[in-house]
Amino acid sequence: MAMSFEKPFDFPQAEALERLQALTDHWSAKHGLQVEWNGSEGRVSGKVRGVKFSGVMKVGDHRVTVEVKAGFLAEKLGGRQYVEGKLTEYLDPKQQVAELSARAR
Repeated sequence: MAMSFEKPFDFPQAEALERLQALTDHWSAKHGLQVEWNGSEGRVSGKVRGVKFSGVMKVGDHRVTVEVKAGFLAEKLGGRQYVEGKLTEYLDPKQQVAELSARAR
């Protein structure tokens, strides 16, 4: 199953990148996912609740795009809602970057 997300943001691109890195650090700490960042592109892979997946996050000019490939159970387990909710939460300007980063610890 493939999932695609696009989320706009209204702060500097460097801050959006920092926010997404905080999110992937959280996923790595919480779920043991493998994360690799190369510039403004991040790759995430692993297994959550027995469902294998891989994804690519790209931070562009005022827009984040995310492509995720996941096992067929991902949709039944709420994978789409979870990922979309986390992107919305971590790109919310009301959330402080330092607080988001602290969640990975």
